[in-house]
Amino acid sequence: MKKYIELVLLKEKKPASFDKIVSKIQKIKSDEAGKDVTLSDQDLSDIYDILQDLVKNYEVYQTPSNNFILMSKTSFRKGRFYGDRTGAGRVSVTNSYVDRDGKLNVSTERYDISKDNVNGAIDGDFVLIDLGGSKFPPKVVELLDRKLDYVPGEVYRVGNSYFLRPVDKKKQGITIAIEEDAIEGERVAVSIESRGSDNFYTGKIVKRFNHKDDPNEDILWEAFKHGVDNSFSDESMEQLEHIPSTVRDIDRIGREDLTDWTIFTIDGADTKDMDDAISCTINENGNYELGVHITDVASIIPEGSPLDKDAFNKGNSYYLGGTVLPMTPHKISNGIGSLNPYVDRMAISCICEISPEGEVLNYRITPTVINSKLKMTYGKVNDILKNGVVDPEYEEFKDTLLLMQKLSLILRKKRLVHGSIEFNRPELRTIYEDGKVQGFELRVQDVAENLIEEFMLVANETVDKHLTKKGLPCVHRVHSTPNEERVTQLLALLDAVNLPFNDYSVDELCSDKYAYQKFVEHIAKTGHLSTLLTTEAIKCMSRAKYSEENIGHYGLAKENYCHFTSPVRRYSDLTVHRILWDCEFNREKSPKGRIKWEKKVPEIAEKTTHTERVADECERDVLRMLCCEYMADHIGEEFDATVTCVSADNIVVELDNMMEGTVRVKDLKGPYAFSPDTYTLVSLDGEDDYTIGNRLRIKLKSSDKELKRMDFTIIDKIKDTEINNAEEINTQVKIKEKKRRNMR
Repeated sequence: MKKYIELVLLKEKKPASFDKIVSKIQKIKSDEAGKDVTLSDQDLSDIYDILQDLVKNYEVYQTPSNNFILMSKTSFRKGRFYGDRTGAGRVSVTNSYVDRDGKLNVSTERYDISKDNVNGAIDGDFVLIDLGGSKFPPKVVELLDRKLDYVPGEVYRVGNSYFLRPVDKKKQGITIAIEEDAIEGERVAVSIESRGSDNFYTGKIVKRFNHKDDPNEDILWEAFKHGVDNSFSDESMEQLEHIPSTVRDIDRIGREDLTDWTIFTIDGADTKDMDDAISCTINENGNYELGVHITDVASIIPEGSPLDKDAFNKGNSYYLGGTVLPMTPHKISNGIGSLNPYVDRMAISCICEISPEGEVLNYRITPTVINSKLKMTYGKVNDILKNGVVDPEYEEFKDTLLLMQKLSLILRKKRLVHGSIEFNRPELRTIYEDGKVQGFELRVQDVAENLIEEFMLVANETVDKHLTKKGLPCVHRVHSTPNEERVTQLLALLDAVNLPFNDYSVDELCSDKYAYQKFVEHIAKTGHLSTLLTTEAIKCMSRAKYSEENIGHYGLAKENYCHFTSPVRRYSDLTVHRILWDCEFNREKSPKGRIKWEKKVPEIAEKTTHTERVADECERDVLRMLCCEYMADHIGEEFDATVTCVSADNIVVELDNMMEGTVRVKDLKGPYAFSPDTYTLVSLDGEDDYTIGNRLRIKLKSSDKELKRMDFTIIDKIKDTEINNAEEINTQVKIKEKKRRNMR
């Protein structure tokens, strides 16, 4: 009956009475039946009840005279309010209706709401808005629903009462009184118990984190602010007590015994959660046999168990400064689930026969028991492969490492020939010892790191191809084409700095991986601007994500790709392992396993994509915080830096050690105007102009770890950036800005 009501109201331009709606529905049903139809008393009662439900749900508006009209035909709309940090926001309104053919029609509209018209709404509220028409802007007129499960924040005190200052600035418009005694400055999570008038709430503390002045807790607090919980449930800790620390005889049943193979791990010196090991030999026919052996966490953590639920909620491990917040407790991530040396471990092995040209000719994916012969480090492996310096402990594995290097170079060459894109940009890493930042270093991916990467890529691609060929579900790792608008902007910047790239059009760069590969190679040859421009080229790329649908991986130039190699620290990989167990390894295979995972994979893909992005954001925030904490001891010191961005308010600079800071325009001598066409801050008084790419000598003015901000002042300009037609364009900017200021 609801479909008929919506169909009638959809055609009515003015509010319709109940009797008119009944009459129209009766006519529609008569037309459908090909004869006169009279609605029963029960039908009339149903129509009335449905109308009242639609009114309550703000889908239909009931006038004072008891007539009805679709809310979409009034100036009112209901939708979700998304606030920003200025206090303003946007309301997203979803309209849907079922037409006469039974087809669902859905559309989304968005309305900007000024700070003065939010009427107390906060981010996430479901609200009713009045569009206002041509004379008045949209405004929130009623709060329909607000869900606040728990709110993290900092306790503050007013008199003898305690309140919570939410971490999320979008929620700082509400007042939350704490019902019990607390400690000012304590960092807590509060559950909302009741709502008073307007935006006033009362709540109870459900989790105490730490105090803002506690030492060595800042990293955990940053994670906590991002919703990352370092704890595990009581049920998980109880389950953990029953997980064995060694491989038992029962665990070996149905597994291939590879314990006599020459297998080892290569990781960072401080790595404790080793989830991948490798082996490599040459067959009699001249082909390589590469083994990638991945810890079998799926056989340690039962699906649906408390530990599994905690792992799903975390989504992945979090690597923050010198701290690891693991997806699974340390007994698993550093113990039975880590491929530690000299002990047997359960694994899933992907063993590939690879031709001298890098083609995977045959493979098998099978449960195994392995025994790693050594925990190698990237540093010592690089000493062997680059400098011929062999640690005595590595001597017996030297030839195997050289064979692995030969194969990895073959695989890398093949990948690049197929259009894979590489960005050779170093990363800033924290040197963290005894709970304190000792310094920072720039790390580039070296020979040993590249070797491991190539082998993991082969395993991930092979597993995805295998599942796809079998018609089985998979958590694919997919990557779309670059952003056209950003590529256009980067090409314009290259033109401006006299480094044009005209080999391909924007369309070709966004659709042809070979074209973008050449684009990145061009940028790498742009001298002192290459780091800046490489960063911009990375920003042009879309973000990789997890998906049940396979669209391929643009950046890696692969049609099939998934994450299989890190199940101890990524739930996506753990899911792929479980799919292999349910649909491949178990003897009693049935369609139920495939059907189950077809249903579960979309949710897992969405969740793990989200938690990965949370991890990225958290990692960036922690790195900024640690940089600012470290640099607080260097205020007044001078550094060399490159201008990476210019705006009307700030100059963003990147130090040669890749730390980032700002120079505020208000700290420059005299007035300035921003010239977007030349990426320049133009002095109106004849002082130095500042352009993107400039090399500067700067002095650290302040460093605030709470705000994660470093401010600098400029000592001198070391190197300028030549911009096409800069003098002419900047002169016009000066004239316009001076004229504008004189008119004030």
